[in-house]
Amino acid sequence: MTSWKDARDAAPELAQRAEAAFTATTNAVLATIRKDGSPRVSGIDPMFFDDELWLGSMPNARKADDLLRDPRMALHCVPWESRPKGDDGAVAAGSVDAKLTGRAVDITDEATVQRVMNRHFDEIGQDAPAEGNLFRIDIERLTTVHVEDEKFLVIESWSPAGGVVRVKRD
Repeated sequence: MTSWKDARDAAPELAQRAEAAFTATTNAVLATIRKDGSPRVSGIDPMFFDDELWLGSMPNARKADDLLRDPRMALHCVPWESRPKGDDGAVAAGSVDAKLTGRAVDITDEATVQRVMNRHFDEIGQDAPAEGNLFRIDIERLTTVHVEDEKFLVIESWSPAGGVVRVKRD
């Protein structure tokens, strides 16, 4: 199991950039695997607290069914919403694209579900639903992509086995 804290401790700058990209908007894109093996993409609100990355789901959501059956997942920030734009409307240099892969762990402890969901819904100013699913994400790979010095594409990736790998392209 690799928690968000583990990723943050092992690659603090990379994790900080990724978390900023994921939290720049309320939505991200979740990829799951359907029963027939084909991919499914869904909108989702990732939650970062208690040193973990959490995903919640409404009752009877297909994405939750997918994760309960096959926990493999990918999460991608919504880059067209999370990137700051300059006065001319162009995407600002240094904007970050973030994505990760991992496995969703179904949380069945009711106290944990209530604590996490109540905190999230308090933050967004809504009432927490009475039912649904909560997943903690075990991180397998975390990647960010950004532009450096307005001319270099920098791809940084971290995994527990491989550590941080940085590729700089011009």
